[in-house]
Amino acid sequence: MAKLFIICGHGAGDPGADGGGYTEAERVRALGARIKALGGSEVELGDTSRNWYRDGGINRLETSAPVVELHMDASGVPGAHGAHVIIKSGFEPDKYDRALADRLSAMMPGRAEKIVHHSELANVNRAARRGINYRLAENGFIDSDVDRAYFNEHVDDIARVYLEVFGITASSAPAAPTEAQAPAKETTEDFGGTYRCTVDTLNVRDAPGLSGSVVASYHKNQTVVLDSWYKSRDGYVWGRYTGSTSGKLRYVAVGRATGKPEADDYLVRVG
Repeated sequence: MAKLFIICGHGAGDPGADGGGYTEAERVRALGARIKALGGSEVELGDTSRNWYRDGGINRLETSAPVVELHMDASGVPGAHGAHVIIKSGFEPDKYDRALADRLSAMMPGRAEKIVHHSELANVNRAARRGINYRLAENGFIDSDVDRAYFNEHVDDIARVYLEVFGITASSAPAAPTEAQAPAKETTEDFGGTYRCTVDTLNVRDAPGLSGSVVASYHKNQTVVLDSWYKSRDGYVWGRYTGSTSGKLRYVAVGRATGKPEADDYLVRVG
């Protein structure tokens, strides 16, 4: 039985906040993937292709495990930084809230309050109405160079904090591979071709996988020509092309790694 249910904020075309070439939706999915990889069966990772706020997923969520929704903050104010935990107004923080707030704020300090109460946030209110043990964690400010650098360099350390707080023993799963460590490339004659973007925003990365840096984006109905290379990583199938200006290899998520094309793929082949 799972001891922790993870929701990754934003997604499904909503990038959330951004900073330093990264988006909130992508970064919290990278963290969620590592919490799941290190926590194994004791962690349930909610569907990362969804936007749990937009589709009201908590209204239908059935779990007895504590829930954490992962986010990163943004303010536009120079120098703003630090992690904190959000809970429902009027609620007393429980042992998970206190421990998570203490540990995250020790890694990414700067907030005046480590635990903040809110009454206007949709998922906070939905979870409260349904009696779900829920908190929203802001894992630093994505528009803070300090927080963003720490997050990017310590994703596994942050993931292990979540596991320890919820009483889960981390596995010895290896760190997310770099491109140099990645498995050999795959090719198929049927993969290359012209694809049309079906979502509002689709990130382009400098490496296949959620750990790759965002370098550009495609938008709904724009097209891209992919070569015959592809790779499955982080739950997605990644395609590749060579940038016309940079001359460098660029990577995009075509869709979830289900083994076949799906109606909700982010890129659909048109030629």
